[in-house]
Order: sequence, then C-alpha cells, then structure tokens
Amino acid sequence: MSGHRPRKTTAAVRRQNAALATQGGSSAAIPTAILAGTFAALASVFAKLTLDARTVEFLQYACNAVLAPTTPYCTSFFIAKEGETSPVVVAVRSTCFALIFICNAAMWTLFTKALNRSKSSATVTVINSAANFCITAVLGYVLFSEPLALQWWFGASLIVVGSVLVSSDEANAASKKKTE
Repeated sequence: MSGHRPRKTTAAVRRQNAALATQGGSSAAIPTAILAGTFAALASVFAKLTLDARTVEFLQYACNAVLAPTTPYCTSFFIAKEGETSPVVVAVRSTCFALIFICNAAMWTLFTKALNRSKSSATVTVINSAANFCITAVLGYVLFSEPLALQWWFGASLIVVGSVLVSSDEANAASKKKTE
C-alpha cells in the first residue's frame, strides 16, 4: 500500500516519551495539566448550566447584553406557555449537556498527554486537580455569584499544600531511586 506508515511499537513510544521527559518534556506537562484542569472546570460549569434553574436568567441577561439595542423581544425567546419549556432553553441545555462530555473527553486526553510527558504522575495529578479546583471556584464566583468564604480559602490552601507535599515526596523518592 502506498502512503501507509507502520505504527510505532510500544517500545518506540516509550523511548520517545523518555526522550521528551529528559529533554524538558516535563515542563510541557505542566501547561498541559493546567489545560486539562481547565476543561474539567468547564465541564462543571456546563453541568450546572444544564441543570440549574438560573440558566434562563443567565440566557436573558446574555440576550439583553447582545441584542437589546436591536430587539426588545429577548424575554419572549425564553418564556413558553405555563408548564412548558421554551425551545431555546431546551436547545441551550442540550448543548451544555453535550459540552459536558466534550470537555471531559478533552480533559482526559490532555491529562493523559501530560502524564506521558512528565517524569512524575503525582505532579501532573496535583497540578490538574489544583487547576480544576481553583478555576471551578473562580468560574462559580464570576458566573453564578457563588460565595468564596474564608473557610473555603482555608480548605483550598490545605488541599494545595497537601498535594504539593505528596508530590514532592514522590519526586524525592524517584530521585533517590535513580541515584541507587
């Protein structure tokens, strides 16, 4: 067959990943892990938009912000007869439901790539989780006016510190193993 390339063997893929890790590929894992955490946070936002009762209010606000100068009919797009749901709201909720799966697929793809590029799986996991946690909180505050109390900040700090300690312990164990 012309144009057919043979697939890389597992050993070849391992050598390539090892070369990436030794040539600074580990630094490429960090932005990839942060991006994976961002997609995880976006999946949470789309899940909330799919199920939250305030989705209609959010849509009305967005419609008024974008279309208010051109049309006074923004409210009528989202109001249906009593006991019914507007087709626009159903379409938006369905789109958000689909975006949950798309964001999760992107998150797992990027997370796996970050794991392949990194020397330490704990580091990637910590960065991914911390990014997801912090970005979810910021998006919840900005989009849904969810409060971030002092107790939340204290708990978030403990989670991040604990994650860093676990990550540094694994990195130290890996470096000791290499020197032996």
